[in-house]
Amino acid sequence: MTFAEQAEAYLADIASVARPNTLHVYRSILDNRILPAIGRLDLAEVDNKTAKQLVGRLTEAHLSPATIGLAVTLMKQVVKSAVDGRGNPLHPVQWNSDYIKAPSISSDSQKAPITPLGTLQAALGTTSGDIRVLIALLASTGLRINEALAVGCGNVWDPEAGTITVSGTLVDGTFQPNPKTKAGKRVVDLTPEVNNLLRSTFQNRECRLFSATERTYRRAFAVLGIHGFHSLRRFRITHLQLSNVPESLVKFWAGHAAKGTTERYTKVGNEISSRKDWSEKAGTGFSL
Repeated sequence: MTFAEQAEAYLADIASVARPNTLHVYRSILDNRILPAIGRLDLAEVDNKTAKQLVGRLTEAHLSPATIGLAVTLMKQVVKSAVDGRGNPLHPVQWNSDYIKAPSISSDSQKAPITPLGTLQAALGTTSGDIRVLIALLASTGLRINEALAVGCGNVWDPEAGTITVSGTLVDGTFQPNPKTKAGKRVVDLTPEVNNLLRSTFQNRECRLFSATERTYRRAFAVLGIHGFHSLRRFRITHLQLSNVPESLVKFWAGHAAKGTTERYTKVGNEISSRKDWSEKAGTGFSL
């Protein structure tokens, strides 16, 4: 049995219990990072030396310590998942972290970038169509990328109310209801200028507003100097905080789950007039 064959068996085994987003991430890391390096190896050959070589390859590709760590963990899980009829591991490996030398995840390596205002304005001024609208939408709402890509196909944009109702995410082109947390189900208020931008671009488009793949948009964003969709989400949250928007409302719009805040979220979500006032008062923080 090859590593690639066992990897498929592992994904099939966890498909009924893992979240769709988790499966999506695992599939992406396997297909793009792990299988090209070790997929053809016999499963019995996958050991500490294999892990060390994988770490070296991923480090040369300039992947983050967190991504490298997840890849190594996933590799170990695939090996561990191969068991006999009594549940005993077929290929037990005593993993040696000191030998593998996966990069540590320090606070410095985990710094969360925010797209600078100058970069954001330049990107909006030099592109058009879906890409320009997606940049503006992410930077003005804080939507996660898979929430934004599901607008018009599960997540509902109401041009009359100027809102987007988030009820799920888009995974591998398929709408998956029920976000990761209860707080993920929410109504996000659009500023008038962003709502009008959506109107002028998508008024007659049905399912989906953004038709390209996540990978296509990521590459387009990188060319414009925007490295990571989440950097626009951080731009929005930071702008709201600097605009003195109540923290409970910032968390409501962002879909952040936190202990003891469920009742406050519900209360804020129902105060439509107050939400609209704060949305217009804060604005986007950039010009269209």
